[in-house]
Amino acid sequence: MRNKGKILSGKSLLPEKIVLPLLVLAVLIILYLTYGYFIPEKEEVPVKADIIVTKNQTITVTEAGTGIVIYNGTNDHEAIRKAVSAIDQGIVLFDGGNYKVASSIVLNSGITVIGKDCTITGHSVFRISDAADVTVKGFDFSNPDENYGRHSGTKSIIEITNSRDCQILENTFRNFGDYGLYVSTLSPLHHSTRITIKDNQFLDYGYCGIMIGKQASQIFVEGNLFRDINTRKINPNSYGVALAKGSSTYRYSEYIYIRNNVVENNPMWEGIDSHGANHVYILDNTITDCRIPISVAQINSDNLYPEPVHNVTIKGNYIKGNMSATKQDSGIYVIGGRGSGGLIQPYRDIIISGNTVSDVNNWLHSNDGGIVLMNVDGARVFGNRISNVGGTGINLAGANNVQVYDNDIKKLVRISKPIYGISVSQAKDSYIIDIRDNTIDIRKNCIYYDADYAFTHK
Repeated sequence: MRNKGKILSGKSLLPEKIVLPLLVLAVLIILYLTYGYFIPEKEEVPVKADIIVTKNQTITVTEAGTGIVIYNGTNDHEAIRKAVSAIDQGIVLFDGGNYKVASSIVLNSGITVIGKDCTITGHSVFRISDAADVTVKGFDFSNPDENYGRHSGTKSIIEITNSRDCQILENTFRNFGDYGLYVSTLSPLHHSTRITIKDNQFLDYGYCGIMIGKQASQIFVEGNLFRDINTRKINPNSYGVALAKGSSTYRYSEYIYIRNNVVENNPMWEGIDSHGANHVYILDNTITDCRIPISVAQINSDNLYPEPVHNVTIKGNYIKGNMSATKQDSGIYVIGGRGSGGLIQPYRDIIISGNTVSDVNNWLHSNDGGIVLMNVDGARVFGNRISNVGGTGINLAGANNVQVYDNDIKKLVRISKPIYGISVSQAKDSYIIDIRDNTIDIRKNCIYYDADYAFTHK
């Protein structure tokens, strides 16, 4: 008997209707990839300047549209002053060169100054006062001295006073002794608002990268780098970003956004600091090797506290300290006002969430912890990851109306007293603290508290 098997014809088993579209699609993909490969990178759009400043043997200030020479000479300060005052509004382009200024140069409303491969050296370079719509972009600023000196005044590379809608973008500030940028307040009538400080670098300096004074609002500090702060240790205090002390005669600053910044290596003091403001948002920053990574407090220069400060959100920050440093403080502080005669003015309405805190607090005997809340009223602390912290994971001292939940606390390090996952102390006669659903990797002293009343522990 002959085996009768199926004979294959050798034709494709895929219908022709499917093959043709697939071939067309393959050709289109190849053409797209080939086209994309040969497209040149997008070139930088040239700046359409109104005034152009160049420097070779001499400095030349030229009106771009007409070619008229406004200045030609060797005096850097005079050339820059003439350039920025030559127009009522518009763009002044510094096309290369190194310049030196002896004192600050005023930028009026509507002026944009742009540096292209341009360095300006001076203790104080630009001042924006009673102005609007001013932009400073692309410069490299430096102290004229070989090394920055000890902080001794209010000199700043850029100062903004009583102004609005200003932008400080993509500049480098280096080797200064006092302030890189100061949003200053010289009178109770002054108010600066809608100031954006973005994508700048503050490198190897002595005191403070950005200082925000009193009575400011809608200040955006975003995407900046602060590195090697006071590493020569000539100042007792130093900061990446700071909000100035309040006063009973001034309004507190409000709606301050500090986000997506990097602060590295401040062995003497604070990465991000607030001495008193309302609606402060410290979001998604990376802070490493700073003695005090984040500190938010109410500190008034006249020691009077007629009203509390309120609303701070500290969220999504990555904090890593240095346990081998001489002194490494706690990771995040929020502290209410403490006046004369034992007056306590609690800091109100606080959110601390989604932060990663590690390798902090290597020496303190009290007020220790990854996260410390002292003299606060109304807080939520949740979703934080705390590890390799000296003493206590979360420390609540003199706190009321606080919820602590969904935090992960592990690998605590004993410094000088027993370790605690969460500590509650200095509680008043009537208070509410709710602690629940936290993960803590110790059995003994998991939660410590020295009070009764309305304490909830689950």
